[in-house]
Amino acid sequence: MNQDNQRQAVLFAYIAGLMDGEGTIRINRVTWSKHPNWNIRYSGAISIGMTDQKAIELFVELFGSKMRIERVPNRKVIYRWGTSGNIVVPKILKQFLPYLRVKKKQAELVIKYCENCMRKGFQKSDGLPKKELQWREALYNKVKNLNH
Repeated sequence: MNQDNQRQAVLFAYIAGLMDGEGTIRINRVTWSKHPNWNIRYSGAISIGMTDQKAIELFVELFGSKMRIERVPNRKVIYRWGTSGNIVVPKILKQFLPYLRVKKKQAELVIKYCENCMRKGFQKSDGLPKKELQWREALYNKVKNLNH
């Protein structure tokens, strides 16, 4: 392994450690109360929040998106990074998946979910078949239970 590969491995191991400790790997679930006949929407998502700004800036630098700042009275400022989507999320997760320990199963399930959705090619405007909705709900619940 050359020096650049070693540096990248160390970097992604560090990122995985932060994600294991402070991050969330999930499937988002959105329902449309104004449009009850529309299908529920699901998408892969990852996020992390910490009081160390430099650590969150590293996620922004490596993976894009923006940093949010949360201010709560009488508490330290919390810096947050996150992104969602069935294309970008598996690309990001695969970079540090080998180094995850605590949230590896969630990452594997979210990658599986996203890749399956992209392979099937259902668009947002499509009405999803009942079997597909059931599969998505089951995977959503599996990841949700792992995160509890």
